Amino acid sequence: MLPATSASYPPSFQLPAASHQLPGDQRLCRKCKRPIDAQERLNKRYCNAKCRAFVWSRAHRQFSSTITVADFENIREQIKEFEGRMGQRVLWYALLKEHPSFPLADKIGKSIFPPKDRKTKRSPDETGKICFSDAPYYNFTAFFETPRVPMVGLYQVKVWLEGDTAPMMTAKYVDVRKAYPAVHFYDEKTGQRYTLKGEAIPPKAPKPPKPPTERKKRKPATAIGPQPERAPSTARVPEVVPATQAQRVPDAELVKKIEEEHARERADLLATITKERALRQETEQKLVRATSMPKPPAKDDRSLRLEAAAKRSLDAQMTELRQSLSQLQGRVTELEKDKAGLTNERDKLKEERDALKLANATLASQIIPLNDRATKAELERTELTATLSEVKRERDELASKPANQAAPAATDAPSATADAATADEGADSTPPSSPIVIPRLAFGGNLPPASGPKTGPPRLGILSQNHRPPVRGGANRKHKRK
Repeated sequence: MLPATSASYPPSFQLPAASHQLPGDQRLCRKCKRPIDAQERLNKRYCNAKCRAFVWSRAHRQFSSTITVADFENIREQIKEFEGRMGQRVLWYALLKEHPSFPLADKIGKSIFPPKDRKTKRSPDETGKICFSDAPYYNFTAFFETPRVPMVGLYQVKVWLEGDTAPMMTAKYVDVRKAYPAVHFYDEKTGQRYTLKGEAIPPKAPKPPKPPTERKKRKPATAIGPQPERAPSTARVPEVVPATQAQRVPDAELVKKIEEEHARERADLLATITKERALRQETEQKLVRATSMPKPPAKDDRSLRLEAAAKRSLDAQMTELRQSLSQLQGRVTELEKDKAGLTNERDKLKEERDALKLANATLASQIIPLNDRATKAELERTELTATLSEVKRERDELASKPANQAAPAATDAPSATADAATADEGADSTPPSSPIVIPRLAFGGNLPPASGPKTGPPRLGILSQNHRPPVRGGANRKHKRK
């Protein structure tokens, strides 16, 4: 079934408007009050992004006019505490801070607030008047002048003490909790200003000079020419009416009162003049007496000059001591940093020492079995050395026998071996009681290899067996032919 269209309804009937077809005059922009297009979404409150951004910035922006002296009370208290420790009044102060971007901070160094050699806006004074000044410091003793800085955070304090000619850089840092967006970091050498993101702010173009204005000079009266003299006119002076003239006649009583008042005033003036004359004469007499008296002897001020010189030397020594104190404080800071680095290295060395101790313990546990094995090997070597000496002795005895005695012994050796085999049948592992005679020694044959720690006692080989050695080579072929 197809949906019904507007054509199927009578002309007087109208369908309700869809959400995207509402009339635009029903919704207005909250900023500019202009109508919003009917085809826009229903929850749209602003006609464009510009109006929305303006309202958002107004709602989240902190105006500088809302910042008061109470927001910087912690700074005043900390400087007061420093003033009590030093025993001198702090006349002025300034704040220093590096740019939050590290490459730019390394390039331009610390920025001093307020900037010197540049006129900047200051906070209201004790009368509530806002002024501009190019002084490189904020007032502290006369009245507390709040600082104007680009961002919140910790700032180093620089102070001017009473009686000192040069400022003093302190190791104190204060927490600034309010900032002014119109203040920027700057390069003290070039004067170039930078935003918090590190972007350079282009300098403003110089204003074009105003065209010189020519003032019109008035012509003197002589240039205009002589003016004709006017005759006095009687028409402008009205005639006095008789009734009015009668009213203007002075009263006798009134004139008498005025004369009495004038007489009293005249008497008072004469009395005053008389007193002044008497005072003047008395003063002149005192002056004459003072000039006629001899002058007192001049006062010896050598002690005062010596005291002033001693005071100046003490002030110079105090200045040097303050400078040395600031240098020592910087040195202490560097030593603390070095101490922290040495502590880290010491911890690393301790860890390496513990690891080496563990490795040494492992190696010691492995060395103990090796020592036992070396001891056993030494014992075996001693036993083998003793056995070798006996074998060598027997070899030397056999080698010292003559050849005619060695031959019969060689012929008797098989029979003795056979008799021993028949007498002790089944006991092949029992060694013979008589010494073994090697026939080959009689004919100058090779001796058996000497014993050693690895080879053990010498072996007699197949010569100790009771059978004839096999025939090798061509002898076997001859026997096969037969």
